[in-house]
Amino acid sequence: MSGNTAMNGNLLTLAIVAIVVVRFLMRELRTRVVRASSLWIRPGILVLLTAFVAFTSFSLPSSDTALTVLALCGGAVAGAITGALVVRSTSFAPANEPAAVRARGSFATVAIWLIALLLRFAVRYVLSPADPHSAAGQAQFFALNSGLVALVAAAFVVVALGFHRAIARLAGTAQAASR
Repeated sequence: MSGNTAMNGNLLTLAIVAIVVVRFLMRELRTRVVRASSLWIRPGILVLLTAFVAFTSFSLPSSDTALTVLALCGGAVAGAITGALVVRSTSFAPANEPAAVRARGSFATVAIWLIALLLRFAVRYVLSPADPHSAAGQAQFFALNSGLVALVAAAFVVVALGFHRAIARLAGTAQAASR
């Protein structure tokens, strides 16, 4: 693959990621109803994806086990902090339906997500392998990607826990208002 083709592929990937991130962040700024019945779908998928990427990283011939463990632990800690900050910056209100809550993020929640992702990409840039096409370079990318997926999974788990607490807390308020 020529350098120009690779550059175009990278730009296309970056454009798709930017569209998805912008869509997610704009959704974060709108009031939405979050139901307990669907609260754990995304975190569950992300935890399974984390396990898959970590397993793949550990099973590569040139696997860097220490880097993978470090990336998973660092990602999980950064994700838990990110999730806690997002929950703290989200406003909740009764949804006028059982086991649900109205949630609205803020520019602070958008900034928290962006900072977390930018820090993750900074780590990847700093730890970028000298030869990304070698087996060792590919193993290093898998290790770092396992940290990214762990960050997002941990953040979504903590956010789901926070939303679950908000649903439980506001359930009594919604029932009292409907009487």
